Amino acid sequence: MSHKIYFEPNRLVIELIQDDASYTYKETQVDKSDATTTVVKSLPKSLIEKGVYIIDSINSGIGRSDERNLYTRIIKPLFESLCIKHRHFKTENARSISEFASNFQDVDATVVFLSGDTSITEFINALNPSGSGSISIIPIPVGTGNSFALSLGLTDPISSIVRLLQTETVSPLYLYTADVPSGTRYLVQDEFQEEVVSPTHFIVVFSWAFHASLVADSDTPELRKYGIERFKIAAQNNLSREQKYEADLLINDEVIGGPFAYWVLTPSKKFEPTFDISPEGDIFDDNLYLIAFRTKPNDNSYIMDIMKQVYDGGNHINNPDVIYREINPKDRVQLKLKNSEDLLKRRFCVDGSIIALTDAEKNSITIQVKDNTLGKWKLFILH
Repeated sequence: MSHKIYFEPNRLVIELIQDDASYTYKETQVDKSDATTTVVKSLPKSLIEKGVYIIDSINSGIGRSDERNLYTRIIKPLFESLCIKHRHFKTENARSISEFASNFQDVDATVVFLSGDTSITEFINALNPSGSGSISIIPIPVGTGNSFALSLGLTDPISSIVRLLQTETVSPLYLYTADVPSGTRYLVQDEFQEEVVSPTHFIVVFSWAFHASLVADSDTPELRKYGIERFKIAAQNNLSREQKYEADLLINDEVIGGPFAYWVLTPSKKFEPTFDISPEGDIFDDNLYLIAFRTKPNDNSYIMDIMKQVYDGGNHINNPDVIYREINPKDRVQLKLKNSEDLLKRRFCVDGSIIALTDAEKNSITIQVKDNTLGKWKLFILH
């Protein structure tokens, strides 16, 4: 068996060749100016010697339609023609991924995510605590936030499918932990949900202040239809009020006083294709980077000035007003919030999910670099 996946102007052609028969699937409205040919002579072990699971988060990004259904239009016929046994798991509600993960049992699995970042973290945080084994994860980016995929050089769904059919390479998927106060709850469109189990784990971003606020405020049916543009709309709305979030930041024994306007911890280089949040970041390293800057009273123009520098190749790290620090596995980061009764001041973004700390004057969070284990599970990136 061999097969070709290649682009022609405005369409994808998948050609499968077996003996003397040739089968072609065509997907319209794929805009690629130059034809590219990929030939795979044999399937990787990750697809033929392991249990293969496709988690399809149908509400990710701008949702699904018959025309945009990547699984039914491309992956399913492709996998069936290549005799790749797999299980397709389509979400039905906000708890679907967590429920699937809590019963997960396979000891050697490849898990493919048709989603954004949030679904991957939901799966990891809910993994069956009595289970054990090796899980290799690969994203096919169809979410609004696809920082994990961007960190792997995957910029679109089709190139990600090509990578899946070619690669055998695995590297540790490093986790980062956040110990949050008891009573911290998930927040969905300003509605409180279930309590967050502490410590909670993340893989691409843990943020507060302006960044967390724009992610939280963009999560509405009205704004979701704009895709990635929803973040810019929410950012402009947030700039109508002073971005002042009071806390002291401790890195080991060093105290960095606030108040802060922007506060992010991430291992990733990019949050968007041109948003270079951490130029020195590398998802394959077991470290984080802190990107933060303090509030300037009565002037929010400085925030957008710094954001423009982020879009300018990550130039913000040369701005003296920006704190840019590497956090390694030996470091301990604490954020001690003050005057945090207001809900707007105690919202955090965890890989796209929003959590709200307890309604208290003071709150404290501790963040540390972990490793690629969770209980008896070992987590890897397939790339």
